[in-house]
Amino acid sequence: LYFEERCKNQNWTTMYLRADGSNDTLHYLWDFGGKPSILMALTSLSATLNITCEDFLQRKMNSVVFSENPNYTVGFILNKIIEFNDVNDTAMINLDNVANINFLMPEFFRWSRKSFSMFGDSFGLDMEGNSYKDTAMNIIRYGSIKLSLRGYYFMDHTDTIPHMLHTENAMLVDLILDNIQTNETFSSSRFAIELIIVGGGNPDKMVIIDPKKNLDDEHTPGIFEMIEVRIPSFDKTDEIGNNGAYLQWRPVSYGSEKRDIAGSTEIVQYRPSKVNHHAIENSMLYCYYGRESKDILVQTLLISIGSKGDGFYKNTHYTTWTFIIGYGIPPDEQFSYLVIMIISIGLGLPLIIMFLAGLYMCIRNMSKRNTNTYLNR
Repeated sequence: LYFEERCKNQNWTTMYLRADGSNDTLHYLWDFGGKPSILMALTSLSATLNITCEDFLQRKMNSVVFSENPNYTVGFILNKIIEFNDVNDTAMINLDNVANINFLMPEFFRWSRKSFSMFGDSFGLDMEGNSYKDTAMNIIRYGSIKLSLRGYYFMDHTDTIPHMLHTENAMLVDLILDNIQTNETFSSSRFAIELIIVGGGNPDKMVIIDPKKNLDDEHTPGIFEMIEVRIPSFDKTDEIGNNGAYLQWRPVSYGSEKRDIAGSTEIVQYRPSKVNHHAIENSMLYCYYGRESKDILVQTLLISIGSKGDGFYKNTHYTTWTFIIGYGIPPDEQFSYLVIMIISIGLGLPLIIMFLAGLYMCIRNMSKRNTNTYLNR
């Protein structure tokens, strides 16, 4: 369902879809009119989303409402693209070093929809932001941000590298910084990305970041780690948030469309922090949460892209961050039949060789013993 059907004669960069299950509905609302943002809501099957178009355009609260109170909601805002001058090649951002920091606000890009697709088992939206112009700061930049959003009705790995594992209650976000013009006074530019997480959990607790090791790299060559972010639950019996939202990503960024490991670099995550509820203004999430945002979880999640000696952003003028946003228990990677077969062969073949060698030695010794007995007679 295109959002434009409800509000015609407007240049919308907003889309709404719903995925009906057997017992409930998962709603997706994607908006690029202000700060790019995503709202996920779990409701009963009978619930509908209502949008007051004129108020929504003016970013007024309560312009996005559900006909029934949702069972769960969570939102995400692409808040800042941060350029930093990594003069010492540490691949770590220092936000206190103001002289070597530039903030690019995603709402100052000109966003346009490149494609929308809907199939029987998936749907997708491709957006692109170009022609950055911050009038107040008198900053103009060329280059583009590309955002691909994908939703699925089944569990499997995504088609493109890093082949993230998704469920039917998850969506893929693929973010690309393509040929972004850097500050001409910065010799060693890198980029960091700041997300704001809104709602979905206990505001008195911090978002949990849990790096996990994997035993194989079948789906993402060369990468044996998964970063998992869990939103703390209100439920004391569910401290780790199995009934809430999560994010997952591989700590790898690719320097070209080919996405090969030879041209990749690292993604570094930082501790989350609480921010003032005013941070969600000028976003679709304010239209939904409104003044309630002062009483709900509002925290930032920061990642930076790059590793020591990779040549900085100027080496490729291309960088990626691919992550999953989901609801419920995050899926765990399992060994595929191919990996199990390879492991079985790897472990079984030496055992077979040892068994055959032992059997050969036994037969040989028995043969010698029989020969000696015959000669003694």
